[in-house]
Amino acid sequence: MAARTILTRARVVVSASLLVLLAAGCQTDNGASPEPSTSALPAFPYPPFEIHTDVAVPLQPPLADAARFALQVTVDGRLSNDPDEEELYERYRSQIAPEIDNPGIRIPDIYVGQTGGALQRAVAARELPDGAVEVSLCLYDTPGLYAMKKDGELVKPPGGSDGLWRPQVKWTAQKAAAGSAPAEPLWLLMNSGVLLDITEEEISAVCGPFRPDPFIQRPPDPTAATQTPTTER
Repeated sequence: MAARTILTRARVVVSASLLVLLAAGCQTDNGASPEPSTSALPAFPYPPFEIHTDVAVPLQPPLADAARFALQVTVDGRLSNDPDEEELYERYRSQIAPEIDNPGIRIPDIYVGQTGGALQRAVAARELPDGAVEVSLCLYDTPGLYAMKKDGELVKPPGGSDGLWRPQVKWTAQKAAAGSAPAEPLWLLMNSGVLLDITEEEISAVCGPFRPDPFIQRPPDPTAATQTPTTER
């Protein structure tokens, strides 16, 4: 079972909980203490956040190809939520149907950087009557997402948990949300398959047997020393 690693760019925040973890991260200064000097803000001393992907069950073409594409395009979708990631976002839009194109959910980043990782694992695939393929993807929050605030503190934002998505992909010559119509059929994401009403019990029934062991929950070691923030006098 070979794993493929996809690295984020340094600014992107990713969560299996559909990108809602940023809302609680901002605080305003009340003027009681001086602002840290811009020149003294800590550099990000950790390796970048990464998402590993694999196919956990034996599949034959075209189901195997569909599973690999579903993994790749959903990772692109998770990583392109940051408005600064325009190139990645346009690549994602070139692989999805116009009907699911929704630029309104992209969220600005509020952290210095993110580290840790997640695992997306394809555990099943089936062909649907319309020719699309539904892929069951288990999302595991391991070793987890960790973000560094501007004061240098490393925190684990809320929202990290296991999840189950069932994206639908199709081999088609249909035009994508971005780019020109393809000269020949390509895989296209037709439905994101994000299951909003699924229970933890339902997720566990599908994803529990494929959960990685050990299930690590800790940030990676820093690759460099973190500066101690100083203040202007």
